[in-house]
Amino acid sequence: MAKKDTTYRYSGPLSGVTLAPSPDSGGADAVGREVMLHPGSDIPLPANNDYVKTLVAQGFLTEVQTEEPPAQEPPKPQTKKEATSGS
Repeated sequence: MAKKDTTYRYSGPLSGVTLAPSPDSGGADAVGREVMLHPGSDIPLPANNDYVKTLVAQGFLTEVQTEEPPAQEPPKPQTKKEATSGS
């Protein structure tokens, strides 16, 4: 089973590459994956790929920390007294 991709920010020159299939892709990525790398863009890539590792080592890819947004509680309904007390 393939691992989830890691999101990176690319800071190199405009480039295109065909990433070799990863050994743990389970056949899902058997022919490789074509990727366009645009400066300043965020792109999900397999962290275990040799080319991705090279770009990270060269400083062209920086991992983007993604945070889960906090769950928002629905607003509490106002009671009649709270709604009319501001006048």
